[in-house]
Amino acid sequence: MREYLKKAGIRACVYFTIAMLFWCVAGLMFAGPVEGVVITLSLLLAMGLLTLLQTLWFTPLVARRMHYPVRIAGFCLTGLPALALCAAVGSWFPLDNAGAWASFVVIYLVATALLTIGYALYYRRTVGSLDAALARYRESRKG
Repeated sequence: MREYLKKAGIRACVYFTIAMLFWCVAGLMFAGPVEGVVITLSLLLAMGLLTLLQTLWFTPLVARRMHYPVRIAGFCLTGLPALALCAAVGSWFPLDNAGAWASFVVIYLVATALLTIGYALYYRRTVGSLDAALARYRESRKG
């Protein structure tokens, strides 16, 4: 059941993304580059870029033996310019407002730090429980 729900969720995300792209293109054709359409397209671009960067930094397709902190740093260092580009293209906030850009960078850094800490805690707890389960299994095999 869990696998079915996972596949259904992925399918829903793919269909939603395709529908959003279709309706944004239609919006551009009929209404022109209005704010909502431009922001939506820039958000879709941002998610596409971050997905590519995630594939680059967190899979063995590019680098097989890279320490996790290096992967996180690489993702963060390349993710910020990618999001900044999308923010500029999509006019998420005024380009000449230094305070908005500074806030954007701070929010990005804080969010990235919190997500990294959360994942590290989850990973530590999961690996700890897997190590304990493996030790119990090995003990049961001895007897």
